[in-house]
Amino acid sequence: MAIIRNSEIRKMNKDQRLRKLEEFKKKLFTIQSELSSGGSIENPGQIQEYKKAIARLRTIMTELDEI
Repeated sequence: MAIIRNSEIRKMNKDQRLRKLEEFKKKLFTIQSELSSGGSIENPGQIQEYKKAIARLRTIMTELDEI
C-alpha cells in the first residue's frame, strides 16, 4: 500500500508538497538511524515505502518545475 498516491500529490500546493517531502525524509532518517543503532523495526518494508514516496514527490515536483 502506497503511503501517498500521485493523485494526492498533484492536489497539493507547493508548500504542502515541500512539507510532506521533509516529513518523509525525517521519518526515513529516524527509521534508518534506529536500524543502524542495532534496533529493529516492526515493518522493514517501511523503508522502501518511504523511499518510493520521496521519489514520487520529487518526480512530480520536478515535472512542475518546483525543484
